[in-house]
Amino acid sequence: MPENTKRREAAVLEIIVRTYTESAEPVGSRFVARKLGLSSATIRNVMSDLEEEGFLMHPHTSAGRIPTDKGYRFYVNSLMHKRSLNDNIIHMVEEQYHQKIRSLEDVLEKTSHLMSSLTSYVGVTLMPDIEKVYLDGASHLIEQPEFHDIKKLHTLFRCLEDKVAILRLLCDEAEDDSLTIHIGKENKSQYLSECSIVTRGYKVKGKKSGKLGVIGPKRMVYEKVVPMVELLADTLSTILDDTEQ
Repeated sequence: MPENTKRREAAVLEIIVRTYTESAEPVGSRFVARKLGLSSATIRNVMSDLEEEGFLMHPHTSAGRIPTDKGYRFYVNSLMHKRSLNDNIIHMVEEQYHQKIRSLEDVLEKTSHLMSSLTSYVGVTLMPDIEKVYLDGASHLIEQPEFHDIKKLHTLFRCLEDKVAILRLLCDEAEDDSLTIHIGKENKSQYLSECSIVTRGYKVKGKKSGKLGVIGPKRMVYEKVVPMVELLADTLSTILDDTEQ
């Protein structure tokens, strides 16, 4: 495939992912054409190629397209630009942890709450050694258009209530403490096939100890979530090192 064709496909896919993330509405060729200064016919051809290649899908009720799991994966791996975190957010996170901490449970509970409040998705923190899972913000999922279907929402809530299953699922995500992103059907649980999970390990005294992360719709703002997960993982590692001394 010519290089300029690849660049055009990437530009169209990026616009569709970003726009769909904000609107939750299928994106039409005219909108993309205006953004790129190209004809609607040209964009329709590119969108058709992207659909054929498995990056986009065409909902029955709309002429627009939405990203597939493969489309989101390409976006995350090749097109996403992580946002720089605002100094006010970094300061606020540090302040939250500087408040009196009574126990490890307090720290993990505070972390899942912070993760949820800063991303508006479900925050989760776990420590496999003591088989504890702290989950916060499940109610945020009700606000997402993907889960207005009561059956889907009920199934997802049942899954989130099974904390043992969540513990096993997230413990299996990666052997080390690196950041992982699992999108849609990449998740091992079929109940999370409409979700993305972003996790990262944290350490105590340089040793891998547990994980924290975010569970949200596939249409999540990855460029905002990823640096937030990284910040909280690094901050939690520092706090737990201090409390262990």
